Amino acid sequence: MAKKKKKKNPEIAERNKKIAFITAVVLGGAGIFVSAGMGIKTLDARAATLITDQDPQVHINWGHGASGHIWMPIAERDRIEKNIQASLTGGKALSWHPLYQASKALAATGWVNGEPTARWNDDGSISLDAEWRVPYAAVRNDGRDFVIDYDANVLPLDYAQGQSNQFVIHNPALPFPGSGNQWNEPEIHDALRLLAELEQNDLLAQITGIDLGTNREHGILHILTNGDARVVFGGGPGRSRPAEMPSSVKLERLVALQSKTGRIDAGALILDVRGPDITMQRHEN
Repeated sequence: MAKKKKKKNPEIAERNKKIAFITAVVLGGAGIFVSAGMGIKTLDARAATLITDQDPQVHINWGHGASGHIWMPIAERDRIEKNIQASLTGGKALSWHPLYQASKALAATGWVNGEPTARWNDDGSISLDAEWRVPYAAVRNDGRDFVIDYDANVLPLDYAQGQSNQFVIHNPALPFPGSGNQWNEPEIHDALRLLAELEQNDLLAQITGIDLGTNREHGILHILTNGDARVVFGGGPGRSRPAEMPSSVKLERLVALQSKTGRIDAGALILDVRGPDITMQRHEN
């Protein structure tokens, strides 16, 4: 005679179901940890499709300015997002490969330093964090203004002359190095340091750019103003040149002139602050 089956207790059945589910999650999580740690295994395809069966969406943590707003142009952000999204086509969810591809695609834009950090989110999307290169000036070369950051890294932005809305550095001696590369010319770095010193002394309002000079005069920096004037500054900050006053003295003179005349160029056509005395050439009447 067959034994009667015992009636299942619904509470025990529900508890066992939860235990089984939690065990599966824990074991699955362990598998993810092992796969990520070894860097060579990928998750089971069937498990991955439970998260998403589409190419993952990417969330980029864009650089923000002091005001809290994203400073990068919308068109450039759209271009970067499309390029990164295209690099993820066909990637397996929760595997290491899409993370690698997304990080690599962002690094290749020329907008960031080093390798961006990529991570999976709970919803199957990817978040990217990076150290952003911020526009600081532009270098005029062959009729175009190429935007650079403070370390002279060339950003993937260039404009027609005068359209960059940046301080423009004129007359580089070295050719355009290509987007993403450093314009490794000492005089360009001198100009960038000078712009930083002028900013610290609240002297940027009337400045449009820096001329590096040409031929034998290359390296004698001229500050260009919105009054169509030139302030002959000479060597960049920290760079000693014969017969020149220290950079600190030259900057103090510019502060005094702006305070006294309301103009960093004192209303002159050419103002030379290098020597023991300030000299100037006035505009012709």
